[in-house]
Amino acid sequence: MTVGMLRRCRIHAGVLSALLAAGCSPGPERPAPAATPATASNAAPSAVTAAAVVPAADEPLVPVALPDLSNVAAPVRAQLRAREAVLHAALANPAASLEERAARYGQLGDVLMAAMFFDDARLCYRQAAALVPDEARWPYLLGHATLRAGDRERAAVAFARAAQLEPAYVPALVWLGEMQLDLGRNDEALVTFGTAVSQSPNSAAALFGAGRAALARGSYGEAVSYLEQVLRIDPRASVVHYPLAMAYRHVGAADKAEPLLLRRGSVAPVMADPLMASAEVVLDSAVSHEAAGMQALRAQDWTGAVAAFRKGLVVAPDDASLRYWMASALIASGDAAGAEREFRDVLRRHPDYAKAHFSIGAIMAQRGQRTEALAAYQSAVRYAPNMPEARLRLADTLRAAGQLREAFAQYDEAVRLDPKVVGGWVGGAEALLALGDTDQARDWITRARQVHPGREEIARLWERVSTK
Repeated sequence: MTVGMLRRCRIHAGVLSALLAAGCSPGPERPAPAATPATASNAAPSAVTAAAVVPAADEPLVPVALPDLSNVAAPVRAQLRAREAVLHAALANPAASLEERAARYGQLGDVLMAAMFFDDARLCYRQAAALVPDEARWPYLLGHATLRAGDRERAAVAFARAAQLEPAYVPALVWLGEMQLDLGRNDEALVTFGTAVSQSPNSAAALFGAGRAALARGSYGEAVSYLEQVLRIDPRASVVHYPLAMAYRHVGAADKAEPLLLRRGSVAPVMADPLMASAEVVLDSAVSHEAAGMQALRAQDWTGAVAAFRKGLVVAPDDASLRYWMASALIASGDAAGAEREFRDVLRRHPDYAKAHFSIGAIMAQRGQRTEALAAYQSAVRYAPNMPEARLRLADTLRAAGQLREAFAQYDEAVRLDPKVVGGWVGGAEALLALGDTDQARDWITRARQVHPGREEIARLWERVSTK
């Protein structure tokens, strides 16, 4: 890579960071499990038997038929029918092995689960499990389909069977522990997560579960130990902040709890899950292509993201979200001109799409076109007055243009919307100091110090006003 190419990548990555900061970042790696109340009580053991969830090897196979597809997009119907045809061909072939037939049931189940026909997917995975009862894949996927259908009791049984068949497969233990936590079986959950940690001591997901189970049982010191380890291994896992803050409060470390509460988030610890990844299906629908594009964005696979969003636009050419994120991926790939073209196409179709106005403002600012950037940011604020990042960028642009009072008004609104926006506090102080309003600046920085007590830039601003 040449120096020029490297510089362009850095510029475009910076613009992408601005776009993602506008309250529009791709989602967490995996959904955060439901929180469990901090109580040591445990629910009664489940009355659901393994046989009621995972079939026996000699159980007769129930015919699988596709559900009503009348409300399903035509490309998705085609995918489902193609998988069904492959399954029927395997079942009609006397030479097909049990493993092959199980695989065909599983492949149809994968598409059904992606299309949110969870009960039909469960039936497919049960058939696969009956054909090859010693393979952990099928009860594991059965557990996920059952969980998505809303039945945690049976999901727990399926995950337990998968963990029994493949004791070293940590995701099965983690999901079993999550079900136990959700069902209030905190002692069981702690044992399950402890087994997962012993199998993989550096698994942030297993440690996170163990920490929450300890917290639920009232073992607060143990919870702190586990949850601190999670953040050392995966610092991006912001979902850890809240339970760790609760644990800190219980051990008398309230000073550590408050900063975490300000930074609480929803990004869960990353967990490699090959069995689930191999079952992931991208449906030929706008939503599925958008999800695939988001996943590629998180992996910094810009080319893959652009390709996924383009496929979605073939299905839904007027989808503003798809086009917006494709433009964002183009920015990251270095194609600023292509990104601007797509952002403007979004606005041509949807003039009130605030995030596209914001993004054009970021591109204009990067080029040094401040007048155009100012107009774009003003439009973003007009259409999305509660977007703090748009307020902040507008304020910065106004301040650079010497419109200090107008800039401060935007900084003030940005921190009202989101006090965690450090740049709003800093920019507001700089605007007030440039206006010569030392008293108001001192009051402003005092408030900033209360919200962000450890920030060095705010401490430096305090030193400036303290000497006046």
